[in-house]
Amino acid sequence: MALETAGAADERQPEPRRLHHITRIDIEPSEAHPRRHPTHGWQVRARRDGKRLSKFFADAKHDGRDGALGEAIEYRDRLLASLPDEPQKPRKAWSNTGVVGLSVREKDEGPKPKLYVQLNWVNAEGKRKAGSYSVEKWGLRRALWNGCLKLYRERQAAGYPVEEPHVMFARAQEPFQDQIAAEIRAEQAAERAEAEPAAAPTSSVAPRFESREAALAHEEATVRRLEDALFS
Repeated sequence: MALETAGAADERQPEPRRLHHITRIDIEPSEAHPRRHPTHGWQVRARRDGKRLSKFFADAKHDGRDGALGEAIEYRDRLLASLPDEPQKPRKAWSNTGVVGLSVREKDEGPKPKLYVQLNWVNAEGKRKAGSYSVEKWGLRRALWNGCLKLYRERQAAGYPVEEPHVMFARAQEPFQDQIAAEIRAEQAAERAEAEPAAAPTSSVAPRFESREAALAHEEATVRRLEDALFS
């Protein structure tokens, strides 16, 4: 899974700030989430007067990566031209989730960068603290929730004003709604696939015993094996 920030991508572009307001999204199945739905494309995001505007351009629907990027750039240009020119209010801290102190970032670990939900807060002693949750381990939705809950608990413990975790969580999901929807669909499909074999009629035949005593002895042996597994 990878998320390419606009700032990092701009450094590789011949035209300065070509990817302003545009983020690359690449989500792949992993060992922890083998059934995760692949998602590849470009996300356009902007904010005006407190409103967040977002649209995703999938590679598969726009003739590949370059075609999707072209559509995203055209949409970005039309969108920014239609928005009012008032400057946005400065943010207290950098964030790509809409929640101050919570962001989704890449970390270079091994041959392939990994995605994390990064959080920062100030404790009761005035010291800056940080933490992170792996998207590969938790999934994007759960990692965002863990981050929001952690920020809520830490800021509350330090005596600072703080929003309820579900309010922060709802806002943090907005820029990534397409990826999260795909993640939920993949999880639901995996749950259905796991449930189907259990619900399907089995063709196995129950063991037959020569007497009731033999059946009871078999049942007792089964119970003992279960107890050994649970309490040994």
